[in-house]
Amino acid sequence: MILSLRLIETFVEAARLGSFSAAGRALGLSAGSVSQNVKNLEDALGVRLFERTTRQVRLTREGERYRSRCAPALEALAEAAELARAERESLAGTLRITSTTAFGRDEVLPVIAAFQRAHPELLVELRLSDNFVDLVADGFDLAVRAGVLPENEYISRLLVPVTPLLVASSAYLAQAGTLTSLDDLAKHRLIGMRSNPSAQLFALEIAGPDGVVRREFEPAFVVNDPAGLLQAARLGMGIAQVGSNLARGPVARGDLVHLLPETAVRSRGLYAVYPSRRFVPRKVSLFISSLTAAFSERSDLT
Repeated sequence: MILSLRLIETFVEAARLGSFSAAGRALGLSAGSVSQNVKNLEDALGVRLFERTTRQVRLTREGERYRSRCAPALEALAEAAELARAERESLAGTLRITSTTAFGRDEVLPVIAAFQRAHPELLVELRLSDNFVDLVADGFDLAVRAGVLPENEYISRLLVPVTPLLVASSAYLAQAGTLTSLDDLAKHRLIGMRSNPSAQLFALEIAGPDGVVRREFEPAFVVNDPAGLLQAARLGMGIAQVGSNLARGPVARGDLVHLLPETAVRSRGLYAVYPSRRFVPRKVSLFISSLTAAFSERSDLT
């Protein structure tokens, strides 16, 4: 038999106060609603819980035994609810984060270090992986993911907008010739990157009149790590398309040359991803705010 918790709560409060009217005031119900709830509970149980007179209500023997078992159970439920609320608001315990390897190591980890200095009672666990991680199945509170996010039930918040930039070293361009148009790409060595989850070679993303155009190409060298892609371009191995979050610094320092800037289009991003918008734990929301604040001050990223 499944009974409404509201009926049981009404009965226990009426038994505690010895009055339907007083129980109604405590629960925000009318005396008539209390009486009806008790009657519905009695009907469901098939026993009389109260003896009623015009002046008072008094528990029957069955009612007293039922109350003695229900009251502790309701108190335990109330305590469990309070503990759940406290856990959601707590900054203690463990915060489990997963991130792409290079960005997590170089950019997320410093934010974690500052966050733990402010909240030393919180244990933070960071898993670095370029493979897809199922937040719910693997028990993670938060992911930092790059690229174009697929449609799913997770909630995402943009941390850093990313523009794929065509780059090459000065030494490579001096040897192979400059790039004046997209048609010149056929004359150059191109560096490709392969996706870890799917093993698919990423196409070039170019700004076209109707939006982003994906352009397939034959690579001269392939790597499966964004930082490795950047390093290959710096070593003069060819032309690569690297996210602005990695390429801006080397371009500003003169280590790399930004080619055909008019073809660059903002099409990707780095996102904080979490399982649900409802009842987000305080430790998760505060850490996302820390990430957002830290990255908004980084001109080399944004």
